[in-house]
Amino acid sequence: MQCYLLARSSGSESFFKRVALAAALLSCCAIEINAAEFFGNFSSGPSGQFIDADPRPFELSNNFSFDDPNGLKWDVPAGEKVDGASIPQAFWSTIGGPFEGPYLKASIIHDYFCVKQTRTAHDTHRNFYYGMRANGVPEWKAKAMYWAVATYGPDWTLEAKVVNELQCHAGPTGSLCTSVPIVVTATVATPGINLENPETLAVAVGKFNAIARNLKTSDGATLDVLPTGTVSASIESIESNAANTREIFATSAYRLDPNSLGVVLEPKRIQLDAIDDWPENKIPSFSDIQGSALPQGGDVSGGIVLEPTDLKAFEQKLDLSPTQFNLPARLN
Repeated sequence: MQCYLLARSSGSESFFKRVALAAALLSCCAIEINAAEFFGNFSSGPSGQFIDADPRPFELSNNFSFDDPNGLKWDVPAGEKVDGASIPQAFWSTIGGPFEGPYLKASIIHDYFCVKQTRTAHDTHRNFYYGMRANGVPEWKAKAMYWAVATYGPDWTLEAKVVNELQCHAGPTGSLCTSVPIVVTATVATPGINLENPETLAVAVGKFNAIARNLKTSDGATLDVLPTGTVSASIESIESNAANTREIFATSAYRLDPNSLGVVLEPKRIQLDAIDDWPENKIPSFSDIQGSALPQGGDVSGGIVLEPTDLKAFEQKLDLSPTQFNLPARLN
């Protein structure tokens, strides 16, 4: 895209016209500048090796970091071990292992900060999205994975609180101690979704499959189909939808009202790289799907709106076969 704005000024031209002309030029150039969004930069690497453990963690042999688009640096020091658990293992067979392909760099940063929890879960998960995009993961796929970790991954907040610290020094007759109030930052964990429950896992996988299909069909523009309508896939909408879905699962509200989760797909393993578009490349409305019968077997091109009486049959469609990965002995 090229931006040109040609004008000729005369001495009689008003000051306000010249200001308007300058503003138009800046606006035109801003469109060109924003055409290519900047997501951040990784340092060189990572370098390290997979060590014998279950699951096999990756041990860094050098410092590795990511500078996000807001200017914040995310450092992982050499010698740290990560195991990819910040991406729920139930989804490894669908989205790919956390140490595979273009996810590797973002996964290492995300995993480390999910364990340390020195920054908020919101910032840590969003940084995972930035890292994937910076490393070439397509927008729709990065948004699907971002939604998955924001919904099913670890969650916590950072809260400031006052504690009393005992400070002592030598006095004329012995130690003299003083209680000094100081402000510290405490990590407060939020209970996660119990993906060890087969029923919950089945519905969670079915919901993720629908989210991924929506994003694939719309090329990253549409996230979800709910009774209230379709949900756009802006970053803010992804975060809001993930928080709401997490609450529905955490409180088990879906058992009484599965409709609140909107449209789902069968809870089978669908490789993200090979996921189908919706028929005719058109995302259906909630009313189009509502009333669809739960399929008895085989592939289903349409979606499902679950009823409470469907949950047991839906759970039985869950694929629990082992997930296997061929990991290299070392990365350089």
